[in-house]
Amino acid sequence: MPSSWKRFFYTYKQIIALAYRVSPSLLILVTLLNSFWGLTNLPVLYINKILIDVVISSLGKPDWLVYLKPLILLIALRSVIELIRSVMSRYSYRLGNNLTKRISANMDIVLGEKLNSLDISTLESSDFQDKYKKVEREANQRVWGMIDSLSEVPNAFFTIISAIIPIISFNPLIGLAVVLVRIPEAVVNAKLAKKEYQDLDKLNFKYRLWGWINYHLTNSKHYYENKILGNTLHLTHKMQDLQQEVLDQDYRLGMTRATHRSLADIPNFLLSSGLNLYFFILAIMGKITLGLAQMLYYASATLGAGFGQLFNNVSTVYENYLFVSDFTWFLGLKPANPSGHLTPDKKYKEGIEFQNVWFKYPNSPDWTLKGLSLTINPQENIALVGENGAGKTTTIKLLCGFYPPSKGKILVNGHEISKYSADKYTQTLGVLFQDFSEYPFTARESIGYGNIAHLDNLKGIKQAAKQTDVHDFIENLPLKYNNPLTKEFDKGIEPSKGQWQRIALARTLFRKSQVVILDEPTSNVDPKAEEEIFDKIIKLTQKQILMLISHRFSTVRRADRILLLEGGKITEQGTHDQLMKLDQKYARLFHLQAKSYQ
Repeated sequence: MPSSWKRFFYTYKQIIALAYRVSPSLLILVTLLNSFWGLTNLPVLYINKILIDVVISSLGKPDWLVYLKPLILLIALRSVIELIRSVMSRYSYRLGNNLTKRISANMDIVLGEKLNSLDISTLESSDFQDKYKKVEREANQRVWGMIDSLSEVPNAFFTIISAIIPIISFNPLIGLAVVLVRIPEAVVNAKLAKKEYQDLDKLNFKYRLWGWINYHLTNSKHYYENKILGNTLHLTHKMQDLQQEVLDQDYRLGMTRATHRSLADIPNFLLSSGLNLYFFILAIMGKITLGLAQMLYYASATLGAGFGQLFNNVSTVYENYLFVSDFTWFLGLKPANPSGHLTPDKKYKEGIEFQNVWFKYPNSPDWTLKGLSLTINPQENIALVGENGAGKTTTIKLLCGFYPPSKGKILVNGHEISKYSADKYTQTLGVLFQDFSEYPFTARESIGYGNIAHLDNLKGIKQAAKQTDVHDFIENLPLKYNNPLTKEFDKGIEPSKGQWQRIALARTLFRKSQVVILDEPTSNVDPKAEEEIFDKIIKLTQKQILMLISHRFSTVRRADRILLLEGGKITEQGTHDQLMKLDQKYARLFHLQAKSYQ
């Protein structure tokens, strides 16, 4: 079997499995309703034939009342069938619409789960982002488009069966001709579908840029700067230009499709008109009844519509498959750095060791870390200091396992990080990133997410809030710990930057991890409060490894050991007093910063 067909059937299985997982009863019910609807075409055709023949045979006869009873029965039967078809159509639409919404809702979960299971190096790749944004943009409608078309195939199949029976019994060649004139349309649709996919693929970057501009225009966190800078008009013009280019291409593609489809329809219209004339000439000549002529015409039209629907469904399935195959590609992605299987010990006995670690980011020509070597003992607190770009945050990222070292090893409690189960290893880390998350949910959740297994432990959450001096702020909110932390929700408030930082720090401390990593944890807090918070943090983490990154040298003085990073390697290390006596770069930076406070 060709690889393209294998890919198609693999994608088909994935999508049907997804729909079945979401709601098996709805999927089955929609398919059955569509099938039965197509099958009811046959009795309607025969009833119409009999009706016309009965009426013609009763014309001019004095005993016409004899024909009234069968007429009433036939019309009543046809009305019942048409009512059933109408009801089925309505229910099929509603059920399909509900299934669409369920699939769309589930897609958000599937995309979110998968995205967060991948490694950082994959997520930050420009090529991945281009393709993922297309998946994110197209997946919902394309997945349902594929499922909907597949569920319509039984309808088309049974419509064909209903219509082909009278045609074959009269003249099989007519059925063959009806099928042949539908093939050009199917070929055109398939070619145009592939062309659309290729054209949209070229616009991935523009769609992504469009999304970023929209984010800066519509996200509340950008309102203040937009108003001050007065850049709204510039951004809207920039987005208009992008939209114009994208939508113009969509317009051209749509017009091309309409033109080609119209040309492909011409043979079908010519054949339909010819068959209509042929059947009624036979009726005039007395070779067939008028009812049979009418039935044969409608049967040929229904047969053509059935094959047209089938080909269109197949074409639509193929069209959506091209986009959905990107979705299944995304679902099939594996982390670039497979997780190990070791479970970390409950207590670290050997600490952390960087052995001649070199690292540079993908697509970067320069090394960020150059032979970094350091050892951190269990229960030791250290501070990393240095100018911007020295490699402080990169060191933390490697310790978290976000990237593997390009060269060298990182050992945690005697084992390389890659040997540990990624999920279990990260459970031992409590990290406050410089660009931390601001959860808009309740204050309880915003702190409790630090240890999701203990989200209901309000006492522990309050204790963490007290440790970072944010408890009183939360207690004064209208709903206290159940208060939303955004103005966009009812009774919600917007914490200040300093309050957000205290909440994020409380979330990190609530985690009760073996390693606590704080990257600029009090950059938005005033110096007096910062000193108080650090005193508490050092006391609270006496039995843990504490790694602190800070540009404020007044706070790092309390660390057991201070490491100065320059150009991706450690150039000085020791206590504050030792480094001041050394009177090298650290001492100069300390004096320079102290001078700015005088």
